[in-house]
Amino acid sequence: MAIRVGIVGTGGISRAHHRAYTSVDGFEIVAVCDIFREKALQAAENWDVPKKHVFTSYNKMLEMDEIDTVSVCTYNQAHRRPTVAALNAGKHVFCEKPMAATLADATAMVRAAKASGKILQIGVKSAFSPSIQFSKKVIAEGILGGIYYSESANCRRRGTPGRTFIYKKTAGAGAIVDIGIYNLHNSLYVMGYPKPVRVSAITEDYISLQDPRFKDKMDVEEFGAAWVRFENGGVMVFKISWAVHQNSLGGSFCLGKNAGISLSGPIMYADSYNKELQKLVESEGLTAIPDPPEGMTTIRFEGLPKVDVWNAQMTAFRDAVLEDGFSTLPPEGVLLTNVIMDGIFRSHKTKKEVAVRVPEI
Repeated sequence: MAIRVGIVGTGGISRAHHRAYTSVDGFEIVAVCDIFREKALQAAENWDVPKKHVFTSYNKMLEMDEIDTVSVCTYNQAHRRPTVAALNAGKHVFCEKPMAATLADATAMVRAAKASGKILQIGVKSAFSPSIQFSKKVIAEGILGGIYYSESANCRRRGTPGRTFIYKKTAGAGAIVDIGIYNLHNSLYVMGYPKPVRVSAITEDYISLQDPRFKDKMDVEEFGAAWVRFENGGVMVFKISWAVHQNSLGGSFCLGKNAGISLSGPIMYADSYNKELQKLVESEGLTAIPDPPEGMTTIRFEGLPKVDVWNAQMTAFRDAVLEDGFSTLPPEGVLLTNVIMDGIFRSHKTKKEVAVRVPEI
């Protein structure tokens, strides 16, 4: 029997959710909700959803026994309420990234998931890329040794999106929660979600406000940078931009006591191509290319599969629901991105390093 889905919010991201649900076996979209009825009706027509299953209230939609899961495709500031309501109604939830605009909202969502026993998966699709998945396995096997330093970075030279993304009332924040969430989460994910304890950061919006499209309108950041300390003694530098006078802010990598890894590729840097790594490479059906073959070497990998990350994340969600198991991206782990983002904004406001605390769930 197909997993029956109700979609809340019919903006652009809902169409990506629809494509993924219809590309992966095991789902059926049975209801649509949007505060604008005409938009909901149009989406229902496009997705072959009966008119009687079109709603302007997600609470009304949640009364449908026919719904097993809910996709939350609203703007960031509207993630908490439908997510918590759906979980409380006994539905599984797939919520678009970020989990929420604020730490308080994200915490409420994770607590609701734990109390309900239902799956809450956040749509950080890039975590399902083969390079991130393989990097995570390398680190989990202890091949890098203890990680003492990492960087998490991505850059748009000019890429301020406009629309609901540039207003605090809808997005909550700017580049950090929009695109920064991807590289921030993925760095935490491959390292096994280390617990952050202190953050020092800045955020700025100089360049976008020079653009007539955004001047006197935009009230979120276009740039963010942070120094994050973890309970285990490690440190991460985080950098992100929508608009900046630079073509790169660097990449995402981890430095361990035994080796280092760039998450893009991935590419490893080690003193040798050791037996532990050889064993992992063979088990994954890959080919390693160490250069030079012996001694201090740079190791590239061939044979990583090509993956549609949208389909991969929906497949993982489907399997978790069917097996009554756990999300591949545990919400307690994704919550750490909100802990750090909250620290970033508090640090910028106070102009000093701040302590951060992971909420009890």
